[in-house]
Amino acid sequence: MNNKLGLYLHVPFCDSKCAYCDFYSYRADVLLYERYTDTLCEHIRLAGERLKRQVDTLYFGGGTPSLLGGERIKRLIDTVRASFKGEIDEITVECNPADDLKADFELMKKAGVDRISLGVQSGINSELKALSRRHSVSDVIRTVNAAKAAGIHNISLDLMLGIPHQTMESLKASLDFLLSLEPTHLSCYMLKIEPDTPFGRADIKTLDLPDEDTVSDMYLFTSEYLQKHGFEHYEISNFAKNGFRSKHNTRYWLCEEYLGLGPAAYSFVNGQRFSFDRNCEQYLTAPHISPDGEGGDFSEFCMLGLRLKEGLDFSELERRFGAKPTELLKTKAEKFRNTGLVDLTDRNLCLTVQGFLVSNAVIGELLF
Repeated sequence: MNNKLGLYLHVPFCDSKCAYCDFYSYRADVLLYERYTDTLCEHIRLAGERLKRQVDTLYFGGGTPSLLGGERIKRLIDTVRASFKGEIDEITVECNPADDLKADFELMKKAGVDRISLGVQSGINSELKALSRRHSVSDVIRTVNAAKAAGIHNISLDLMLGIPHQTMESLKASLDFLLSLEPTHLSCYMLKIEPDTPFGRADIKTLDLPDEDTVSDMYLFTSEYLQKHGFEHYEISNFAKNGFRSKHNTRYWLCEEYLGLGPAAYSFVNGQRFSFDRNCEQYLTAPHISPDGEGGDFSEFCMLGLRLKEGLDFSELERRFGAKPTELLKTKAEKFRNTGLVDLTDRNLCLTVQGFLVSNAVIGELLF
């Protein structure tokens, strides 16, 4: 059991809202950036005093954390180092390629940032426009080059599958574009239409989305293509060069503990799950925590672990939770043995790539 914590800092600011986005974010000015940074620094100090735990991964998510600028991000990192024990093995900052980040990357590098995550989403300008992204393909090239020039070479790029106007041909072009940038990590996930978004409120016929079978083919093609180019398909939506798995996000899938600070941030600390409400002004003045019960039970541990390539080790399950639930899981898994959706041995259960594609259904049958 890893007794160290991951720390997630949510930055709920974006210069514009993408048509598919359901994350808690909105537009703000420099005064609010400063006020928010001051508040977050204070909350980091208080959490460090209360928890007295080591932090070994730090992740800035959002929103667009890079909007805070290099100086504020450095202040936050310095506060984390002063408030929590231990060496931080990985510091990730999510960034938007539309912004000129050259000077910010240099400051981030000096502060210890060693990984950036860019929301690229597509390598085709017309598809980016359909998603209402602010950046262009040339912006992505400029941003990646700026990060590398600053000495940040661990670069993760996001790609969306099943987006408006996308075809198998344009997907391959996007993959080739991302590969040309020589990233260490790729996150490739399928578009989900959320109700309270412009896409969710639109007539689905007007979005020109590929059909479900085509999206499934896109996912399987993406997995095969990236593996041929040296990427390990280590989690349902994530691919990494050797040694470059996301350390922070892997913590979630291993059911290890983490602290989230900021409005809409979730936590799993001392066996309890909780979150802050989706309200920035409330967070700045009188933050409210909503409890979400105990975490880490058998079903949750298995559900998260099955997202990973390695899946579940039966001896570890039995050690943690006992023989009875482990044997029941083995029995349920037997009916999937010859489906091509799982790999099942006497020691281990994991999903295949085809199983990843229908993971919700398979995991639901196995655990519920």
